[in-house]
Amino acid sequence: MVEYRELLSAIGRMTGLGAGPARAAAEATLTTLARTLDEADRRELIDALPPELTDDFPMDHPGNDGTEEGFVRQAALLGRRPPEQARIRAQAVLAAVAEQDPALVARLHIPEQVRGLFEPPGSGGGITGPKGHSAPLTDAEIDAALRTLPRWSGDRSGLRRTISLPRENLHAVRRALDRLKITFGRQPQLHDTADGLVLLVRTVSVGAVTSLDLVLARRVDELIEEIGAGIGRP
Repeated sequence: MVEYRELLSAIGRMTGLGAGPARAAAEATLTTLARTLDEADRRELIDALPPELTDDFPMDHPGNDGTEEGFVRQAALLGRRPPEQARIRAQAVLAAVAEQDPALVARLHIPEQVRGLFEPPGSGGGITGPKGHSAPLTDAEIDAALRTLPRWSGDRSGLRRTISLPRENLHAVRRALDRLKITFGRQPQLHDTADGLVLLVRTVSVGAVTSLDLVLARRVDELIEEIGAGIGRP
């Protein structure tokens, strides 16, 4: 069983959110999770959740497509948050549920893409800093992140990836990156070079790199890999 106060406390620990926003994040995320499951698993999940979190939204419709992006998109709509914030809040909620009741999470038939969201959000200050914005990552966190993002370079002010491609391939990449604004809620800044593009990710509101930017950089890498454009390292 998932205990209400313990769940909100765990969400707050991972994100810095107070009880009210933590509850809103939990409602949006767990409703989205319920809509991702089949009827039997949905019932098992609802029975394990505190009633405070299952009353505000229909738990069975509309469904979602079982992808990570579809999950985040629906959680963002329910929680009335930008997708990049909804993603991190969803990670915190799902990680908190798994922390409390790992057996429940193991039993549920959760789509493989959605299971990736059960990893806790990065340690770079969670969602909010002192002024309510995404918190900047530290130098150590940037260094650690870059070790997992070999095509990127940079520092606390921004992460950059350089792309050199034939013009026709470059057009395909640019179109795909432009669509990220719609499908993902954010996109990198694009700067033209003589033979390609420089991609820049940073959180403008704080003038620095945050955990949201690491999520975006990884999504950009996945997108370029999907396009199969054969991009070299910077």
